[in-house]
Amino acid sequence: MQITQQVEDWFNVNARYLPWRSVDTPWGRLVSEFMAQQTQISRVAERWPLIMKRFPTPKEMAINEENELLLLWQGLGYYRRAKYLKAAAEMIANDFKGEIPSDIDSLLKLPGVGRYTSGAIASIAFHKREPIVDGNVHRVLCRIYNKRDESVAGTWVWNVAKKLVENCDSPATFNEGLMELGATVCLPKSPRCELCPLQNDCEAYSLGSQLEVPAPRKRPKKTEEFHYSVIMQNGENLAFQKRDEGGLWSGMWQVPTVESKRSLNIEEVVKELNLNEKLVQIGSFTHILSHRTIAFTVFSSKSEEDSRFTWINKDALHELPLARAQRKVLAVHCTA
Repeated sequence: MQITQQVEDWFNVNARYLPWRSVDTPWGRLVSEFMAQQTQISRVAERWPLIMKRFPTPKEMAINEENELLLLWQGLGYYRRAKYLKAAAEMIANDFKGEIPSDIDSLLKLPGVGRYTSGAIASIAFHKREPIVDGNVHRVLCRIYNKRDESVAGTWVWNVAKKLVENCDSPATFNEGLMELGATVCLPKSPRCELCPLQNDCEAYSLGSQLEVPAPRKRPKKTEEFHYSVIMQNGENLAFQKRDEGGLWSGMWQVPTVESKRSLNIEEVVKELNLNEKLVQIGSFTHILSHRTIAFTVFSSKSEEDSRFTWINKDALHELPLARAQRKVLAVHCTA
């Protein structure tokens, strides 16, 4: 097919340098796919070598503590992905003799692996003729065929991707090339059509409808939350608590915090945390996430050691997995 050959030829010349392409292994590819979900590729490229150096094999990740991975994951967000990756490494070590499975059915058994990731690993790491559709691929294919109806495009785009990969020369080159094209040329708001190898085959380009295809999704309104963080200090030690599994910042650590859907006064914060110490407000900031906006208010207090919390020496905070928002809380304390 002309489209597949053009994409492969273009990718062979224009592929960006990314570390997992230079040191290309199935394990490295799996790690990069987990990391790249909803995270800028430049940030993934910076952190991937560190994670691979610490965990060069699934077994190394499987036998070590989850906290070690979370420490390296700091700043990437969506920490549940790190937990899924750790669980996947354990399954690979225990059920697949330490080897990344190459078939779709086995890949789909791994925690955190869905249709896209399984197709990406099977096709790119093992050269299987399996389709992949992420946001970039979806946009490229919808524009080529001027398909703007979202209700139809979901199933349709997977069928097109399957037909194309079955007729390409190299599944790995074609699938990765299609993603690369969407990431660097066929951009959502400012497509660089003059650089696109598929310009002459693109119906949206010929009709001038690139910015309307695919139809823009309606983004849900961000919810608003209020977090009240209390930096409790006893000598050189600070109080911390581990967040619940499965929710926001799953399994990461934070100073004692009250979370609310409405604004609270200082008396309510004291009551919620069952504190006897006087609180002093030392700062505030707003932390913006993809689906929510969190207004942080930061307090400090001098405290006796409370057994409900884990007390960490200031000099050891670098050993604690903290989300970016919690780093901001500590920064408020440092500048107060």
